[in-house]
Amino acid sequence: MIYVILIAAGVALALLYKFSPSRKAFMIICTLLIVVFGASFFIHSRQVQREEITRAQREELQARQKIFGDWYAAYQKDIDRLDRNWQSYHNVLELLRTTEEENFNAEAVYLRLKELEQESVDEQLKIYMLTAPQNLDAANQTLVEAIIKKTQRYVDAQTQTISKSATAATPPVDLEILKVNLRDIMIRESPEGLFTAQEISAIRSALSD
Repeated sequence: MIYVILIAAGVALALLYKFSPSRKAFMIICTLLIVVFGASFFIHSRQVQREEITRAQREELQARQKIFGDWYAAYQKDIDRLDRNWQSYHNVLELLRTTEEENFNAEAVYLRLKELEQESVDEQLKIYMLTAPQNLDAANQTLVEAIIKKTQRYVDAQTQTISKSATAATPPVDLEILKVNLRDIMIRESPEGLFTAQEISAIRSALSD
């Protein structure tokens, strides 16, 4: 667009020079054209600059969206494994609750709880290795770190609950006593819910277009 204006201004000057009634009138008209052209060029330059800044900001935002998206996808897989392990633990307790004395296999219950304990410890180690993405901005890094700390507290409580349950189930053990002990451990030690929706919503809001 600016080049069209430049060509038009050149043509206009040539015509004015040829048909202008006096040199003074020509100079006045030239001055006005220079002012108009200068203002147009300035406005065009500012517009181009704003477009370049907006493009750079958009590309940076998209890069941050991908950084967080990749981190959250990996994090969600960790949470899914924690949920499956926790559900397996509750399945053991539910099955034990309906077990009769003649069908009770103390060794099998103990071994299953020890297996779940080891799986929980493995997941605990993975959660403690989580870090906030380094290329994320400081504000969102802080939010990610809050998510990690909440998750660490959650996995600590989950692992402790399963570990204490496995210890309580160490043979030999009476079925009815075991039922009571495991119920008490589950009630006392179970983690509170893992509530990270507020942080995740804030991050997504900050990274929205």
